[in-house]
Amino acid sequence: MGRDRSRREELAVQAVDPADGTLYELTLSYERIRSMALRGRGAILEGSRLVEYVLQHPAAIFEGLRRDADDPRYGAGWRCYCGTPPCAFSGNGDEINPPPGMVYLVFVNDEEVVYNWRWDRADSDNSRLPQDHGTRFRERLL
Repeated sequence: MGRDRSRREELAVQAVDPADGTLYELTLSYERIRSMALRGRGAILEGSRLVEYVLQHPAAIFEGLRRDADDPRYGAGWRCYCGTPPCAFSGNGDEINPPPGMVYLVFVNDEEVVYNWRWDRADSDNSRLPQDHGTRFRERLL
C-alpha cells in the first residue's frame, strides 16, 4: 500500500461488465472488510482472493435480487456474480478444495459497492449456478 493511494483505491476491485466484457471498477464495502478481520485469516483470504476471482471469471451474472436475504441493509441490491473459484480457505487460512455442491456468490449494490459474498448451494441441474436461480433473480445477464 503506497501512501499516495486513497482509502477508496485500497478497496477497489475489477469486475467483468456483462454488457461488453470489459473490466470496470467496484468498491468493496469497508464495513464488510472490517467484519472479515474479526473472523480470521481464512475470511480475509476468501474476501480478497475469491471475491476478485468470481468478479473476473463469473459463470453467470444475475441482475435484480428477489430475496430479502440477498439485499443489502442500505441501498438496493443490483447484481449477483456467481462462480466456482479453484480453492477455498480454512479458518486459519490454509488453501483447501472448494466445498462440493457449492458456488460462490458476490453481491453488488446499485452504487457499485460489493457488499456481501459467500458460498451458497449449487443448483442440482447446473452446478455452476446457485440453487433456485430462476426465481431468485429477475434476469440473467451472462
